[in-house]
Amino acid sequence: MRLFAAVFLCAMPLAAQFCTFAVAPVAFDVPAAASADHKVTVTVTPSNCNQGWNATPNVPWIHVPVPGVNGNGSITFSVEQNITGFARRGTLMVAGTAVTVTQAAANCVFGVSPKSQSFPVTGGTGNLAVQANCSWAVEINTPGMVSVPPNSGGLADATVPYTVVPNECVSPRTGMITIQTSLPNPPTFTIPQDGSLSNFTISATSASAGPAASDGRITLLTGAGCNWSASSDVTWMQITNGASGSGAGAIAYHLSANSTAVRTGSIHVTTSATTQLTYTVTQQVSGPPAPVLTSVNNAANYATGPVSPGEIVTLFGNLMGPATPVPLQLVGGSLTTNLAGTQVLFDGVAAPMIYTSQTQLSAIAPYNLAGRGSTQLQIRYNSATSNTLTIPVQPTTPAIFSLDSSGLGPGAILNQDYSINGAVLPAARGSVVAIYCTGGGTTNPATADGAIVGPALPNTTATVSVSVGGADARVIYAGGVPGSIAGLTQVNAEVPAASPTGSAVPVTVTIGGVASTSGVTIAVR
Repeated sequence: MRLFAAVFLCAMPLAAQFCTFAVAPVAFDVPAAASADHKVTVTVTPSNCNQGWNATPNVPWIHVPVPGVNGNGSITFSVEQNITGFARRGTLMVAGTAVTVTQAAANCVFGVSPKSQSFPVTGGTGNLAVQANCSWAVEINTPGMVSVPPNSGGLADATVPYTVVPNECVSPRTGMITIQTSLPNPPTFTIPQDGSLSNFTISATSASAGPAASDGRITLLTGAGCNWSASSDVTWMQITNGASGSGAGAIAYHLSANSTAVRTGSIHVTTSATTQLTYTVTQQVSGPPAPVLTSVNNAANYATGPVSPGEIVTLFGNLMGPATPVPLQLVGGSLTTNLAGTQVLFDGVAAPMIYTSQTQLSAIAPYNLAGRGSTQLQIRYNSATSNTLTIPVQPTTPAIFSLDSSGLGPGAILNQDYSINGAVLPAARGSVVAIYCTGGGTTNPATADGAIVGPALPNTTATVSVSVGGADARVIYAGGVPGSIAGLTQVNAEVPAASPTGSAVPVTVTIGGVASTSGVTIAVR
């Protein structure tokens, strides 16, 4: 039995030996700078134990060149530079024992030069010098105003180029760039920028009105995101729509009937604490009825200004027609020039009528306006003639109709399959869409005033181009609309492959070098 036991013990493998490991030291404090040759010693008991052991870090900034040893021995490790302003700690598992490595924070110093830079309303570019000895990144506190190249940042001194976009508002503004350093009170760079009074205009500053109750409209232009508000200083003139807004918009108002004396009131449109525009209305007292013409607007976008041959216009005023609106009528296959007793006179010539009412009517400017510098516009209703407005004339005044007739938002556009373009039915890139507008000017062959467009389609004589989301579209056709009134222009264009997609992509039609106003959109997929 003793011989068997002895033989059995001698046959036991070496792996059955029980080895222990003593690790020293078990903690290190290292500087923020990169360093190497930090040594950890492992003593194995019994001394003849040749069992292997490993050294494994749990953080990427600790490196072990030789991670494994058999028996007694040691390993060395190195640490990367700490580029932050915070101390950090990692663990190195050596032969099953956790060795703590604590690295000091970097002595970070940051700065910017200059501290600020002023820009005019037109914007511009500049360079910001960053002084740093630790990691940093650029944060734009005003992204709609200031931009920098993507992923701007670094570990040391650098120059950051930046761009300031034009300010489309009246009020000045201030942008800011922050150098994010992970430390309190990071350095900042401020960018004051001027505004401009020219960034805010209204369609007219005064109007006359008859004694009867009536409605009017003011359009205003300012940059996107520029806030404004409107208020009346008299009780008999009430704002019915557009008491406040942002960007281009319109103000609708209502006048109560006047039976006392001639009176004057104003609508004040404010876009900043110190900037105010005033629209003054003078209302006559009851007397002999006569039409009052207050404004002439493009029927698609309600913009005032020059008219062009064949342009569909909308006129606002009072006593211009019957209290109940009357729609267009055809006489001999053409629009009548006398609708329910109303006539619109361009230099004394009656224009084709689309509809008439007491405060609003629509007509088509005669094609014989071509070549004139201006025209005298009047309203005649039941033999009474209105005041005269002198309106400039230019070859084209393109404007795209919108689906809600406001002149803004989704345009009156048909997809290639004749469906109405919109968020639910967007146009595909490469497909052809039909855009409906007015103000296209003269045609070839020439179009008769008030005619209904027949099979021989009249093309616009002026050059036509289309932009979809800033990309040029191929124009296939531009001219009259078959079966519709002369003055309505159809532009067929191919949605460019470079067009952005979305439910509200800006679309612009340019005819004869004159671009349609912004604010009309197309849905593209």
